[in-house]
Amino acid sequence: MMKYINLSQTTKIPQLGYGTYKLKGADCATAVETALRMGYRHIDTATRYENHQFVGQGIKNSGIDRK
Repeated sequence: MMKYINLSQTTKIPQLGYGTYKLKGADCATAVETALRMGYRHIDTATRYENHQFVGQGIKNSGIDRK
C-alpha cells in the first residue's frame, strides 16, 4: 500500500518519488514521461540537478495534467 505525505489538510503526495538526479537531456525527459505513465505522481528533483527543462518536457510529453 502506498504511503502519502500530507502537505496541507487537502493536499498530499505519494511518499515514493521518482528520482531525477544525474538524468539529463532526452534521457531525462523520456524517463520522467515513462514514470508518470507508469503511475508515479511524485517526481524528485532539485535546482542543483540542473535538469528542470527536461523534467518539464517529460511532464508535458506524458499528457498528464500537473494539477
